[in-house]
Amino acid sequence: MRIVKIKNTGADSTWVGKTLYTGVYYTLQSESEINEWGDDSEVYADISSGVLIVNNGGDTIDDLTAFNGWRHLSANDLPISDLDGKKLSVHTSAKPFIDGAETFVVWTGSGDHPSTGMICQGDLLEFSMVPATTTVSVDVKFNQTMNGRVWVHEGYLKFENGGAGDYMDAEVVADATPLQQSVNLDLEITDDYISYAAGGAGTGTHGFADATKIVLLPRPFSNDGEWDYDGVNLTPNVTTTGGYRISSVEQIVHRYINKIPCRGSCATYFSMTSDETTEILKNYFLRVTAHNVSDSTWNACVIMEIYRERTYNP
Repeated sequence: MRIVKIKNTGADSTWVGKTLYTGVYYTLQSESEINEWGDDSEVYADISSGVLIVNNGGDTIDDLTAFNGWRHLSANDLPISDLDGKKLSVHTSAKPFIDGAETFVVWTGSGDHPSTGMICQGDLLEFSMVPATTTVSVDVKFNQTMNGRVWVHEGYLKFENGGAGDYMDAEVVADATPLQQSVNLDLEITDDYISYAAGGAGTGTHGFADATKIVLLPRPFSNDGEWDYDGVNLTPNVTTTGGYRISSVEQIVHRYINKIPCRGSCATYFSMTSDETTEILKNYFLRVTAHNVSDSTWNACVIMEIYRERTYNP
């Protein structure tokens, strides 16, 4: 249905049986009402004189006569839901759009192979729990260098014979930044976090081992980082108000599946749906964990819906 709004710029008055108050837009409610107002000679005259202003939901139509009446508004038609004819009909998509590249969807039960990098040939997301085993975790890693960027969209879970209190978690984990103690000892470590040595260059206990494996942990909310990064240069922030931290150990940066109960059994996978996607950056990975609170024997499997950057021509 077309969007047509009418505003009265003069005194309160009535057109086509509807009173319009000064300065207030009235939205015509149906195509039949649009046609009825469009066929009314008094409405047409007052639009032409400027007493009534017409708006199509985005633009004001100053000279309706020049566009041959209401037909101008058809160029601004918007898709309307078939359910009630009033709400906009839209299609949501979690598919990432990136300049100069294409993405495609993949359903998988594993990440990439940890040594060869083969796509989706890593450890299966299978979890076999037995008494005395408190947790079982599977790390899901992707080789972005070989295979391009990756986004996780949704997960699907199935379990069997879960007991009271058993549950699943999934989190995004940042790799530890590797260090060495031989040269360029400009760094020091406090509570696992790396900072520039207070005494300056050469007065620290550690140095970076591989500049390509420095993992930045964004701190946009708290701004308590020891480092700043402008996309090119990494610089120390001696006041600890920087946008980034760097850790010498793995750090959980996002837990997007929290304590999903796994009591009993489900015959089919159930979906944990979302309108969002989470990009798994280079030097980050997923960790999915089953928690055996019941100290019993049970099993679980997980499938992921992910988007990958296309890096070849099919």
